[in-house]
Amino acid sequence: MIYFLYESYSPNTAWTNRALAYLRNLERMKIRVHVYFFLPDENKSKIEDTFQYVSVNYCWEHMFFNHRLLKYLSYWFYVKQFLMQLHKGDKVYIYGLNDIKGGIINKKGIDVYYEETENPEVSLTGTWLHHPTLNEHIELCKKLKGLIVISQNLKEYFIEKGVSAEKIHIVNMTVDSRRFEGIQTKDGTERYIAYCGKASNNKDGVNKLIKSFSIVCEKHPSLKLFIIGKTPSVDDKSGNLQLVRKLGIEDKIVFTGVVSADKIPQLLKNAEMLALARPDNMQAKYGFPTKLGEYLLTENPVVVTSVGDIPLFLKDGESALMADPNSDEDFAAKIDWVLTHPAKAKQIGKKGREVALNSFDAVKETEKLIRIINTK
Repeated sequence: MIYFLYESYSPNTAWTNRALAYLRNLERMKIRVHVYFFLPDENKSKIEDTFQYVSVNYCWEHMFFNHRLLKYLSYWFYVKQFLMQLHKGDKVYIYGLNDIKGGIINKKGIDVYYEETENPEVSLTGTWLHHPTLNEHIELCKKLKGLIVISQNLKEYFIEKGVSAEKIHIVNMTVDSRRFEGIQTKDGTERYIAYCGKASNNKDGVNKLIKSFSIVCEKHPSLKLFIIGKTPSVDDKSGNLQLVRKLGIEDKIVFTGVVSADKIPQLLKNAEMLALARPDNMQAKYGFPTKLGEYLLTENPVVVTSVGDIPLFLKDGESALMADPNSDEDFAAKIDWVLTHPAKAKQIGKKGREVALNSFDAVKETEKLIRIINTK
């Protein structure tokens, strides 16, 4: 039996989109998998797809508590129930759930596969009942049957920490090309650059993007910057609202708010280019931005910083415009180049889409994952 374990299902998040890509393609491959979501998100969301081969279990469905203590006591009750049904020879894939993976790894005769998409020094989580230390996490990773990572840098990180290289497998970021089938640019829309995701500075450098855009918009006054995602609140800790006011570009920055998943493809397609100004930090070095794949699928030119594994897939001036992560001026210059060389930029956009289809296809990456899990 193959089990896939997640904490919760939360639509329109990067990790949930990755989970859905796996499950949809496991269904297509007619591979029987049992999926467990141990806790609900704030909306008690469920997958809308109907599966025949993938069995989805929402452990919280018949017993849920809003009280914090009761919620996590019930969580451990669900986990204990799951552990009791495991049998020798079962295979378990885990995403997150650092507080319970040790109990599963230590069960004899169970092959455990764990996926890590960020450097654990940045992203290691647990619950308030149990939060593993970094050393505990690394030691458990050494006991895994397989460790799934999203980047070459992350693989090298775990090798340096003592995890056997033979246990570590790279499964690239995944994209579903079907989301953009038939999506055409609509005429008559206003001119804008688009960024999609959380208005995060540490992860995605939204403040750097705003600064770069402020340089460009003086030369291109009709251009706007759409920041697609949750609008910062008045007390936004990132300071991006204050930055926009300071730069005097309130009329050129559009915070769209949360947009439903079905409307994202058209909104990205209508943009003149897609932008991602990731800073040069630990999170960017070891992770990989899943939004980049959807950017590339639009066939629009993409301006992105040269960080982490991105240069392993994209080439400056050929499949994307690659900017120095430490220079807002360089990022602005790349944006300006796209605006002043539309024909060449269009060709770069087409090459970028080819990269996405060849390197990040969800079908191929799911097939890779299941080969890893089914290895004797």
